[in-house]
Amino acid sequence: MLLAYCKCVKVLTMENIQIKRRSHCPISFSLDIFGDKWSLLILRDIMFYNRTHFRDFAPHEHIATNILSDRLGKLEAMNLINKQQDPKLKNQYVYSVTPMGETLLPLLTEMTLWGLEHDPESLASEAFVARAQTEKQKVVREITRSIERNAFADYRSREMGISL
Repeated sequence: MLLAYCKCVKVLTMENIQIKRRSHCPISFSLDIFGDKWSLLILRDIMFYNRTHFRDFAPHEHIATNILSDRLGKLEAMNLINKQQDPKLKNQYVYSVTPMGETLLPLLTEMTLWGLEHDPESLASEAFVARAQTEKQKVVREITRSIERNAFADYRSREMGISL
């Protein structure tokens, strides 16, 4: 498969965010949108752990609040997350994943399994990692269902052997 490459810098503008495109390669485009260190972790936190408020994100990965604010704004501008006023706490916002953001769930699941398999310090049980290698599609479906049901924390503990 040949991927297109252009030496000229193209600028993509979405919702007042400008993204310098390196090329017309779809992988490059994806990295231009969410390829920084924090964006996928924020999406993970919303989808996997049901973290929905600004205060929920920063402590877990030690992200600086100015970086967090920037990434949340970028993800919202790219239509990957929604930001709505909290109905109970009027001075706060609730973040949720959009349908477009939900399309990244298979990618995050694959990244999870790849990390479990290749991270020598993985907290998952060896039995789960072995099962993920031999029954990958089944494990992907299980993880996806647990996330859709807001039950990933239970799955992580029960099936993966990770309790935090």
